Amino acid sequence: MSSNKLKTVCLGIGARTAGLLDVACSTGLYEIISVADSNITNASQAAAKYNCTAFDDYRQFILQNQPDVLIVAEPMYKCAEFVRMAINKQCHILKLAPTAPNFEQAAELITLARKNNVKYVTAAPARFAPGFERLADYLRTIDRKQYYFVNICAAFGDNFFQPIASDTQSDRKLSGGGVLLHDCFELISLVIENFSLPGQIYSLLTNQSLDKKAKQYLGEDTVTASLIFNGLIGTFLAAKQTGTAAAAAPIRIYGAENNIVATPNRLAVYDSSDTLIAEHKYPLNSEKCIMEMLIDFGRALLEPEKYKLRSSLHLDLATMAFVEAAYLSTRTGMPESPSKFLEIAEKEKSPFA
Repeated sequence: MSSNKLKTVCLGIGARTAGLLDVACSTGLYEIISVADSNITNASQAAAKYNCTAFDDYRQFILQNQPDVLIVAEPMYKCAEFVRMAINKQCHILKLAPTAPNFEQAAELITLARKNNVKYVTAAPARFAPGFERLADYLRTIDRKQYYFVNICAAFGDNFFQPIASDTQSDRKLSGGGVLLHDCFELISLVIENFSLPGQIYSLLTNQSLDKKAKQYLGEDTVTASLIFNGLIGTFLAAKQTGTAAAAAPIRIYGAENNIVATPNRLAVYDSSDTLIAEHKYPLNSEKCIMEMLIDFGRALLEPEKYKLRSSLHLDLATMAFVEAAYLSTRTGMPESPSKFLEIAEKEKSPFA
């Protein structure tokens, strides 16, 4: 690995990577050496911009390059075979969310990455949004036992923080799901990072409900879920919302002494009478969040003895377990445990290979 820059290749050129490679280059940590897309015109245009090679044959793209990092912007159903090839060549993976279309494939790829001693990281720039970072800082300074209820509302409006565009809806059906998997991955990982993995999830698809109020939401898997943590309960709404109303605050935490509201650019604390007692607002820049994510990843690879990667294989896999349990619950009509998926992956080192 170069002592100065990470030799980087990108699989999939389109809306999801527009600007991402520019930000990577601007950090001074990455050198784009090759790009690939099924549309050679897209690949050639990006190659001309970054003065690198272009491919439309994914196999040759992997075989003919020796990168340190592979950015995966393609849905996994188009490229899983080639991601495995890259991991076996000891290439680190930065996968645009989600980790994989389902828990089985996520566990397989993460197990393979561990075997080859490389990082497989899911891009989650929302973790670096200032409001969410300050929430994590605040929760480390207080007694969490006073909190009894957390409400997560991912009702996506125009102003919701989505720094990297999601796949198209048609792609989602081939990529494992809709809003819960593709739009909520970062928010779910924040919940797990701050509160641990729920012991049980009971969820339903609201577009199958007779409640007419649900009609304001769109999506083949608009999900409402009830969560049970250790000493904490919660609700989770994941939906595309119609109309022009602003999206609700993503995270609200209720406690015996105070309540907390967190958005990507705001952290507020209210007393038990809902009177504001502290508020912090921060400028929000999506590009800056992406840059901080890429710096975190790059530094951890270039100087692992000095920088610790904020993300982890376990956190990404736990997030996938949450999603898998929620989807399973909609099918069984029963509460499901995310931890049982992690237990399978732990007991069987390569359970789905």
